[in-house]
Amino acid sequence: MPALSTLQALGIVTQFGLVCALAVWLGYLAGSWLDSRLGTGFILTLVGAIGGMVSAITSTLQLMNYIKRRDGRGRE
Repeated sequence: MPALSTLQALGIVTQFGLVCALAVWLGYLAGSWLDSRLGTGFILTLVGAIGGMVSAITSTLQLMNYIKRRDGRGRE
């Protein structure tokens, strides 16, 4: 992975933290609401939280790839 500037690294860390927290929280709330409506225990809550984690990781990887392409380092 190429060296990032301080601001780029800070942006990635901040973006990952915010997106991860919001995605997992929203997934948890949606899964919990569906579990209460469908009476499925905690299964959909778990699926929603894991889906939020996957979404956050995907979003962060897309940001990192964008930064590499923008800096012209994507073709190493």
